[in-house]
Amino acid sequence: MRVLLYLAMMLLTACTADLLSPAALSSKVAQASTSELCAAYFQPRTTSRGKLMIEAELAGRRVNQCVLGNYGHHSLSTLGETVYARPTTTDLMTGLDSYDCSDFPNGAAAQKFFLASGGPITDPRNLDGDGDGLACEWRAQILKMSTYRRPAPAVRRSYSNCYTGPRGGTYTITATGNKNYGGC
Repeated sequence: MRVLLYLAMMLLTACTADLLSPAALSSKVAQASTSELCAAYFQPRTTSRGKLMIEAELAGRRVNQCVLGNYGHHSLSTLGETVYARPTTTDLMTGLDSYDCSDFPNGAAAQKFFLASGGPITDPRNLDGDGDGLACEWRAQILKMSTYRRPAPAVRRSYSNCYTGPRGGTYTITATGNKNYGGC
């Protein structure tokens, strides 16, 4: 297990991830386990591209939170800012299949496709029109992930404190303060 975790972290480190094509890195991320992805995400050596792909993969798996904390902060660091220059529609690459946001079931799937196709540096299919590095509805989905809080456990009222009366009978105290002789 320890060796697998080390290999997964090395997969996404700067020296390894930069050598892989976007499609190859996306494939490697998709093959890693959720615990390996969470561990690699919080490693300082994991590249920006690796972190973006991990965020999209974890959200696609419907993982709300990693053990080490929330993920999604890397994608949100560019939210609303035009970081990447986007071509006009006449400059878009021709001959590529046309995609738009309605072609994907959710923002995570669109973001995974966007990153595997070369995003955020290039966006030949115009899934990131504003140039912030986030495709389609990914911004709304990643915002939820980055601020996710595990629900608090439900508070159970326990009236299991049995009391013994002066004649030996047992009872509990109800919410209204009355004695319940059938409650023990």
